[in-house]
Amino acid sequence: MRQICRAVFLDADHELIGYLEPKVGFMKQAWIGDDFIQGVERLLTVPTRVVWAGPQPHPQDIPTDENLYDKAASVAPLVAPRFGFIGRYILNHDKRTYVDKAAVLGGDDRERIHPLPMLTADGTGCEGGRTGGAAALVGAWAGDRISLSATVPTGFEPLKYDLVPN
Repeated sequence: MRQICRAVFLDADHELIGYLEPKVGFMKQAWIGDDFIQGVERLLTVPTRVVWAGPQPHPQDIPTDENLYDKAASVAPLVAPRFGFIGRYILNHDKRTYVDKAAVLGGDDRERIHPLPMLTADGTGCEGGRTGGAAALVGAWAGDRISLSATVPTGFEPLKYDLVPN
């Protein structure tokens, strides 16, 4: 899929903070270890609302004909740090769940779909069409407060993330 999807960051009140935009299509960069994804991860040192937004209108956006992808262009793009901490665990502070990136399954080619863009996709084409057995996970965390950590806080439950490349 050639769709370019922005990683859009929102504050606690769902107001735009900024965005990062990759130079390649969504499924070219939705992998564990991708430089762009790691840049997004480095920005999530504190719980921040994040949505992977695509340029097609989301069904709920049809009345205004403006979606989050377009709205993000009204703020300055962020610059992701090239170096810094990248945690093993992706934490959802709203749902009190987490995904262990080390436990993510790989496909036949050993590629592993990164949970962050899939779980936070807004449903405007950023899901890439590769949804092994758990398509319901795509977008399940969109707009939630997300951070990365080396440890799992008390009271957080694991989320079974089993999206694998087709």
